[in-house]
Amino acid sequence: MTRKGKTQKKQKAGLNRSMLDVGIGYLKDAIQYKLSEAEGVYVEVPTQKIKPTQRCNSCWELTPKTLADRLHICSHCGHTEDRDVNAAQVCLTWVRGQELSSKNVEGEALPKSCGSFRQLASLT
Repeated sequence: MTRKGKTQKKQKAGLNRSMLDVGIGYLKDAIQYKLSEAEGVYVEVPTQKIKPTQRCNSCWELTPKTLADRLHICSHCGHTEDRDVNAAQVCLTWVRGQELSSKNVEGEALPKSCGSFRQLASLT
């Protein structure tokens, strides 16, 4: 539905913007609702500050990459991992660290319980 239109381009562009804007917010609300049903906790990682695709999970140093680089190779410690797997591990490490310190990057308190990530970690 968000493809380019052949006619009425301005009207179609406005509709595309509004559909894409509302869609992400609705998805977050749906995830939060389902987690509350399962007695889980929704935690949003501040990805603009953490930069999980650029950060090494082993040494926590930033290694700049382009979007074409699909493999994370840390220039500091030599850790090699698939970029997406490393980013997921960085997010999980950040949440676990916040659970211990109960502070996020900006110093705001986070919920002490993070049942959904504990459940996920117990499966691995």
